[in-house]
Amino acid sequence: MTGHPARYFLPLLAAASLLLTACSDGTPKPAEASTGSPSTGEPSSSGPTSLRDYEGSISPGRHRVPLIRWDRTYPIDALVDVPEGFITPGGWVIENGRNGTAYGDLMFFGDVDRVDTQPCGAGRLVKPGPTVQDLANALTAQLPLQQPAARPVTLHGHSGSYLEITAPRDLSTCDGGRYTLWTIKPTGAFPYEADQPGTVFRLWIIDVDGQRVVAAVKLVPGHTINAADFVRMAKTVEFVANVNG
Repeated sequence: MTGHPARYFLPLLAAASLLLTACSDGTPKPAEASTGSPSTGEPSSSGPTSLRDYEGSISPGRHRVPLIRWDRTYPIDALVDVPEGFITPGGWVIENGRNGTAYGDLMFFGDVDRVDTQPCGAGRLVKPGPTVQDLANALTAQLPLQQPAARPVTLHGHSGSYLEITAPRDLSTCDGGRYTLWTIKPTGAFPYEADQPGTVFRLWIIDVDGQRVVAAVKLVPGHTINAADFVRMAKTVEFVANVNG
């Protein structure tokens, strides 16, 4: 079993953030203009708390999760009601407990710079355009005969599209054994991908007052614990002002 790439990307992007101002499986970490290492001090449970730069077990309750981005700051955070049994390796992703076989994660993307036309690695990286429909079309065009069409959805009053994408049960023909949906940097760096056969991506692509957001849940059938909780957190998300700047 491979380790969790979400942890691998954190130091790389932290370094990039300084230069620019910057399941589970194949998960990118965002860049953030933060100095020092992630805090391991438990956030306060007195109200909706930010997981930004926090690392460790998440106290049950409502928490603000920053949108994953490359070199910008978004004016909104995702507000998620997190139950018991979840952790974060840096505030940008909600994962199952520390057991490496638990798999499963939830992230909220602001930047989706390039979509891979062939997720197994034989295609091109193309810019999807800025709208919900642009991204939904680009993703459903990846493997049009194998994936269901996107359907309308609403999350907390914000409209968009929902789709599910399933990685092949045999990843041996994929480049590096990885199935890549998109990247969060135009050069193709920091991909959102899976290295577990049969991984299911559940994606809610919505417009939040002009900002496209992707609520992305990654599950490995038969292995992901708390799968229903991941889906519930995504479907009940709210969006609030980013008070951290």
